[in-house]
Amino acid sequence: MASDGFTLGARFADGYRAPAVLAAGTRQRAPFILKGDDGWPVVDGAPDAIAVTVTRDGSVVHEGSIDRHGEPGVTPYYPLVFTPEASGDFEMSGVDLGDPYPFRVIERSASHLAQVGDPMRAVDTPTVDDPGGVEPICTRFREACPFHDMTLTEALATDGPTALLVSTPRYCQTDVCGPALEVLMSLAPGIAGLTTVHAEPWMNEDLEELTPVIGAYALDFEPSLVVADADGVIRDILHFCMDTRETRQALRRATA
Repeated sequence: MASDGFTLGARFADGYRAPAVLAAGTRQRAPFILKGDDGWPVVDGAPDAIAVTVTRDGSVVHEGSIDRHGEPGVTPYYPLVFTPEASGDFEMSGVDLGDPYPFRVIERSASHLAQVGDPMRAVDTPTVDDPGGVEPICTRFREACPFHDMTLTEALATDGPTALLVSTPRYCQTDVCGPALEVLMSLAPGIAGLTTVHAEPWMNEDLEELTPVIGAYALDFEPSLVVADADGVIRDILHFCMDTRETRQALRRATA
């Protein structure tokens, strides 16, 4: 568990430093990090788990242990996963973790983000044959990834589950996002019937114009992984960061 001197930090839009992304009534995920006495994220010496309590208006709404996540060489993160029943101001605290960390949950009707249980939103994402003005369609450091053969609209018309990853490997700027595309490439072939689509957020390398998938999914961040079952119903969502364990679990939920 956590050691003296650690404090909590957020790697999601907490409603104070950026508009809130957590919505009441459905399963939500909020990745936290630990910071040391110097204010920098803890990498070496980060515990395997932290015990936390989440409160709203002084009442406990969630208690549990959060496991450490993150790929090697990436800042470790701790994803709080819970279902807030109501909107409002929340706090997460833990033993020896300094002051409680405040965050906000908004009404479901106030959020334009896709939620678990919603239908997947069809988008004609760029493909190798029809890039739709997006250049490049994949900013993977080596050759383009194999997830640009069909649009998301076409993927949703297949008989199996669908995974959409919105990410820009070349221009990722957060310390916890990690190699999301590489992780998905390693796992997707092992999921029977899964069709995977990768979409970049930027139309080109000027980084000024956003691609249609950003508007369709109301994203102002990346990476974001949205996974739907064979009926096109979203079964899991991983925003802001993801590692092999979380990605594997999300993909399996699409076939459960």
